[in-house]
Amino acid sequence: MRAIIILTFNFLILNVNGQEVDADGVTEEVQKLIKLCSFCTCSEIPEIDGTHLVFNILCSELDRIQNVADLDKIQWPENPNGLKISAAFEGLGLNTLGRLPPNAQVETLRFSNNAIKTYWPDPFSDVPNLKRLSFSQNELMEITPDLFTNIEHLEELDLSYNKLTDFNSLDFKFLRNLKRLNLQSNLIKKMPIEVLSPMILLEDLDLSKNGIYDLLLQKTESEPFKVVKRLSLSGNRIRSVTKESFPLNNSIELLDLSNNVIEIIEENAFLTCVNLRELNLGQNNITFTFALPPSLQIAILKINTLYHWPTFPDGITYIDLSYNRLSDMYNENQVEFENLEILNIGGNQIKDINIEKKLPKLYSLDISYNLIKDIPKCLSSQILPKLEELRLDGNPIEDVYFKNILSLKNLYLNDMHKLVTVKDKAFSNVIGRGDETMNERNCFYLYMSNCGSLSEIQDGAFDATSLCMIDISKNNLTRLSKDLLDWRALTEGADLQYNPWECSCPLQWMLDDLLPTLYKSNSRLLTELRCGSPRGYEGLRLVHWYNWTEPAMCSDMMMRAGPHGTYILQPSTDSGPKFNYMIIILVACISVALLIAVALFVYLVRNRRRHRVRQAALKRKRQTASDIKNSNGLQKEKFGAFNKA
Repeated sequence: MRAIIILTFNFLILNVNGQEVDADGVTEEVQKLIKLCSFCTCSEIPEIDGTHLVFNILCSELDRIQNVADLDKIQWPENPNGLKISAAFEGLGLNTLGRLPPNAQVETLRFSNNAIKTYWPDPFSDVPNLKRLSFSQNELMEITPDLFTNIEHLEELDLSYNKLTDFNSLDFKFLRNLKRLNLQSNLIKKMPIEVLSPMILLEDLDLSKNGIYDLLLQKTESEPFKVVKRLSLSGNRIRSVTKESFPLNNSIELLDLSNNVIEIIEENAFLTCVNLRELNLGQNNITFTFALPPSLQIAILKINTLYHWPTFPDGITYIDLSYNRLSDMYNENQVEFENLEILNIGGNQIKDINIEKKLPKLYSLDISYNLIKDIPKCLSSQILPKLEELRLDGNPIEDVYFKNILSLKNLYLNDMHKLVTVKDKAFSNVIGRGDETMNERNCFYLYMSNCGSLSEIQDGAFDATSLCMIDISKNNLTRLSKDLLDWRALTEGADLQYNPWECSCPLQWMLDDLLPTLYKSNSRLLTELRCGSPRGYEGLRLVHWYNWTEPAMCSDMMMRAGPHGTYILQPSTDSGPKFNYMIIILVACISVALLIAVALFVYLVRNRRRHRVRQAALKRKRQTASDIKNSNGLQKEKFGAFNKA
């Protein structure tokens, strides 16, 4: 590549008058430079941290830039305020990266979503203060040292979504100040340990979504893996984690090994990570437990095949063991969860929840999609004083009843297919939780949707409690009492959609009280609020009756289902005369029908008389023609006899 460029510059010689001479001695004018702000968007915007302004240049596929085979012909815009420059050349179809013109104020360059395969030697040597560089979503298959010449101050490098497979030990030799390197979604099969040796300040390394199958970092003398704080290896083909996987006393704080094929983790494999705070091992094939470092605060072990609880350190704050094969709760004599804030054990095979020790900081508990048949007794404010969110979705609970007082902000009871009736006092011990500093009232959000057998909620189910919002959509409810709760106090509305409501007089209150409120505050909750019966109203949206001046469901002409699938008109039980538009319309229709019948009768009578007259005239005409014919025959006979004589 370097030889080709030297020959090209020897072939074209620029003169002092702005002209170039080709091989035949013919002079041509130098191609005009491209002024970026004439085609791209230029503006002064705040930096990401918001501390100062930057001069931002955005060139995308929407900008029609002519003759941009590479970027050596661009002209940097005027920058009178001396701001740092951030430039993005995205989606321009570039396949070759040229050498950029000199500018000491450029700090950020992005060439995302192009087709760059090759580049000129030392393309950034004239922008020496470059700190952030991105080649994401290109066609790079290899990297050479001359790509990073004279940019020793580079701190962030993004090479994700390319086709890189291997590296040379000198490829990154100039990047001694690099702090973040992104190699996600390439074709790397082996960890490039020696290649990263020059990066003595590297803190964040992303090697996710490659084909890495081996994790051995302890044997290397590479300095970066002793200072790296965030290491992502998710989406690879790693099968095991051993004692030799990590260097002794490393600085890793966040380790992501999710979505691999890990089956074996040696007992003390992670104990060398003395600074580890967050560990993600989700979506693997882990069956046996292992030791966790004392510094760990966040443990994500979802979607594995664990049968037993690991031994978590005392400082743990977040545990996700969802969708494993746990059948029991943890042993309270072996662990201390004084600092635990979030616990997710949904999607297991737990039949009962027994917690006796207080969890003082737990504010989110997910025990959904287990085998729990009754609301656990341990769900109380005495054991869970800070609980705000409780998920019981998908359990085979037949009777909802909270036995002890529990203060919540969000309660989830969705997908409970064995629940038929919500009985009296079911939620009487559930107390809402509000923020006193924000002057919020104590109420809670209830989500009880997609319970296919739920057909009744008794009147006293919410006695002595207060709701902010209720979602009882996608159930089998036909009626609902007006006195069930204070509907006007629902600040976030009520979702009653996708239920087979019986649109009869007992549901008239919904049109009078609830419909106007929802129409003004949250009209999207009326989109699928429809009648399920009677057949005459089936599928009709309740918003159809918005602003009606009379009770539509209790009118005199209310259609109700009669025997054998027929319909009858049932008059209202209200006394006294009542003005009804339906009666007027019916009388008018009958009158019009009678007039049409009379007119048709008169027309038929007159038409019959005319028919008789026509038939008589036709008969006479036929008789006359017959007589004439007969008389002509007699005359011919007489003349024939005369001739013979």
